[in-house]
Amino acid sequence: MHRYAPGRTGEQGQAVDNTEEVGGRVLVVDDERVTRAFHRAILAQHFDVLTAASGSEALELCVGQMPDVIVLDVEMPGIDGYETCRRLRAFTSVPIVFVTAHQSLEEHLKAFDAGGTDLITKPVNAEIFQRKVSVAIRQYRTAAALADEKKALEQMAMGFLSSVSQTGILLDFMRKSIASHDYRALANSLLSAIQELGLKSCVQIRHPDGAATAVTDHGEPTALEQSILDHVSEMGRLFQFRKRLVVNYDRVSLIVSNMPDEAEEPERAGILRDSLVILAETTEALSINVDIRQEGQKRAEQLQIALSEAEVALTDLGEQNKAAMRDTRLLLQEMVDSIERTYGWLNTSQTQETTITATMEQAIQRILERLASGGDFDAQFAQVMQALNAGRSHNAVELF
Repeated sequence: MHRYAPGRTGEQGQAVDNTEEVGGRVLVVDDERVTRAFHRAILAQHFDVLTAASGSEALELCVGQMPDVIVLDVEMPGIDGYETCRRLRAFTSVPIVFVTAHQSLEEHLKAFDAGGTDLITKPVNAEIFQRKVSVAIRQYRTAAALADEKKALEQMAMGFLSSVSQTGILLDFMRKSIASHDYRALANSLLSAIQELGLKSCVQIRHPDGAATAVTDHGEPTALEQSILDHVSEMGRLFQFRKRLVVNYDRVSLIVSNMPDEAEEPERAGILRDSLVILAETTEALSINVDIRQEGQKRAEQLQIALSEAEVALTDLGEQNKAAMRDTRLLLQEMVDSIERTYGWLNTSQTQETTITATMEQAIQRILERLASGGDFDAQFAQVMQALNAGRSHNAVELF
């Protein structure tokens, strides 16, 4: 193998490529020493040139340091140019420009079938030779840049789709958990959302009274897991050790045991970490909603008891009122009967008896009219009882 650095001047009589220089490393492979030197002299004006005298030497050289383009002679002893090209294509996609003395269509097709990029016929024209090599390098670099850009766009698209998917998980979590009536339902909703992110976790929600609700992927936490949850709640907002991540808020703690490697998947790890923080923060806010619901439920239960007691008291009052009206009518009737029995021994005149009777009848009539007005009381009492029964039919108080 021989190596020549590019220079600005060529040998006398050589054409100089006036195209825009792209630079790069060129490997010239030819079994004839004179041809190698000739091709090297043409290309050394613009490229760093390596040479190899056989296909085997070229393969060995490319394993150690891959050139930007390979200029490959077709007819060589041992491994010919076509076979060398096929073997090169097993591990590289760098452009390969065949050099051949044959100009037939069949030779061109063989070159392309073997994996060649371009072909030039002997004797080579220096300017065309330089241009073909320059174009091959430029196209290869452009294709590589486009491939990198495509890969970056694909990663961006996958990141966007992943972000959209995780946004859907967050929205679904908020939609479901906002209706949670107790801490266990809220904790299970949080655990389910974390599972949808593809993560394993333990979750703890602390109550205002000092108690706590904890759930894990396998159900109730073990004593060791419960102890860990109690201890991590005293750590900072975020704490990560290898694949374990702890997220803490005043009322909520969660431990994830299978976070992706930050070095291998930094973008995914970052998105998941942000999602977990949002989930924990949302759960913190929703735990206050549960507090309000439970307090409202307690008050509703107390109200139910008060309504039941009021209903019993009012029912008793209604019965007492009815009994009092019956007793009043009986007493009035007894009074009339008693007075009429006294007429005989009072020795009253007919006129007096008539006057007394008329007076009593007028008084009794007024009393009966007053008692008759008790019908309004019955109607109002019925309305009160209906309202109480309607209040008792609401077993829960919906807050949100």
